[in-house]
Amino acid sequence: MKLGYLSIAPDFATRNRPDRRPASDRAALAEALGFSEFYSELSAPVSADDPTENPLLRILPDRPADTGPRLASVDGVPRKRCVRNPGPLAAPADHPAALREHSMQGHMPLSACWQDTDALAQHWAAHVTGCTHGARCARRSDWRIARTVVVDDDPARAEAMVKAPDSPCRAYFAAHLPRADDATLEARLDACVLYGTAPQVMAQLGALHDALDGFGTLAFVDHAWADAARARRSMVLFADSVLQTHQSLTQRKLRRLELA
Repeated sequence: MKLGYLSIAPDFATRNRPDRRPASDRAALAEALGFSEFYSELSAPVSADDPTENPLLRILPDRPADTGPRLASVDGVPRKRCVRNPGPLAAPADHPAALREHSMQGHMPLSACWQDTDALAQHWAAHVTGCTHGARCARRSDWRIARTVVVDDDPARAEAMVKAPDSPCRAYFAAHLPRADDATLEARLDACVLYGTAPQVMAQLGALHDALDGFGTLAFVDHAWADAARARRSMVLFADSVLQTHQSLTQRKLRRLELA
């Protein structure tokens, strides 16, 4: 199992505090911890004939760098620039029909983080159908499942971070489940968010993996948490646990940051 990193912009509960630096720092931390891919919004608009309204994401093998002005030419002579591999496209899908259409077009399947296990099983069936119509082979290694993950030494503190009234995770789920009452929203958070101590989260991840007969990449969904230090600690605890369990030491990248 690989780890991907997906940062959610502070467009919900933290709209009035759009501090992007912690998310950028955690993206660098994810790279140092050994996350293998990162998701970035396309710079170009999506084609008008796209069958869904979900924006496509670019899957990058390394953390997206800040783009700034580049030297294009000197005295009219074009400068050679390194062309970066843009990576495949993926679209977060919350409905099997949308995922089927994207799979038919050759995009990578990325199941949204608010989908429970039953819905995810339908997503895989839709991906197989789409690949069949597109004359391609459906591989579980291509399947990416997004999940919000909160790991803490205190399970009650992890639960409060996920379910507190001002939690950006709760606001994100409520925005995508507008008809859900409080009880339904609480149940969906319990079903779709991995939270608790490191052993508890690993047990939840293992149950998810077994229920779906496997998938390729867990897309770690990072929200605009109010406590950046706790979010950083959560990512370190989770990465250490999952990489030790699902990957050998030879597959891990060298850490390039000081984690203290």
